[in-house]
This record gives sequence, structure tokens and C-alpha cells, in this order.
Amino acid sequence: MNKWIAIPAVGLVFAVGFMAVIVSQRDKPRPKPRVTLSPFTGHLNIPSIDDLRVGGRKIVLCGAASTKPLALRDMVTEAARRDFQGMILNCKPGGSGTPCDGKTGASLGDAVVVQCLMPDGADLAAVLTQKGLLCGQPGQVGSTYRAC
Repeated sequence: MNKWIAIPAVGLVFAVGFMAVIVSQRDKPRPKPRVTLSPFTGHLNIPSIDDLRVGGRKIVLCGAASTKPLALRDMVTEAARRDFQGMILNCKPGGSGTPCDGKTGASLGDAVVVQCLMPDGADLAAVLTQKGLLCGQPGQVGSTYRAC
């Protein structure tokens, strides 16, 4: 007889617990849908060599980074500004045919990981690494860009 009472009691406890979980989830905010970035164009602004902006968006160049000593940062920043400040760039986010696809995320902090092309079609990261202003990151792009 106890068996006939225990089975419905366990079923009732399970049903009440299940409903409690569903009701408690009802008021929680749903996660925002993931935004897919599309290519964008804008003027390059260089506050510092490790803070590049295109059209007001903070960017990180796919496969290239500033790894120079802090003592050289101002000199490297000035050289980059002299040659590239104000240049119009066409940038495509990681995941849309860049050398970093599948090797790095689409963003790094508040910056978008991008590959940017200059008006003549040259890859900005390739030019900056060839000039020694940035260093290629072999872990992300192999030998695509010159490492320091």
C-alpha cells in the first residue's frame, strides 16, 4: 500500500519542481542575439600605436600587434601617424575572409579584430609589419606578416 502512495507523491514532487524551474526562468532577461559585423570603411585615427581606430571604431589588426618596448611607443606612434593618419581604409571583420579566420575571436575587449586594406589594396598590417612598426603574430597568421 505504501508503494501506491509513494509513486504519485514522487511524481507530484517532480512536477512541482519542474514548474518551479520554468517559472523562475520566466523573468530572466534573454541573452542578446549575436551581432554579425559587416565590412566598414573610414578614416584611420592613431591615438597611439596600440590604439587604432577606423571610422570611430576601435580596431585590432588581425595578426599584427605592438610588442615594442614602452620607451619606443611614442616614436613608433609618430611614425605611424606621419605615414597613415587620416588614410581611408576598407576593413573586414575576422571571420569574413581574413588571415585570422578560425584562429582568433571577432573582438578583443572593446576592439573589433579586422583586416584593413589601404586605397591601393595593400594590407595595412602587412605594411606596418614590413616597416617594423608592428610585429606579425605567427601564432595567429603563420608567416603572413613579418614577425619581430
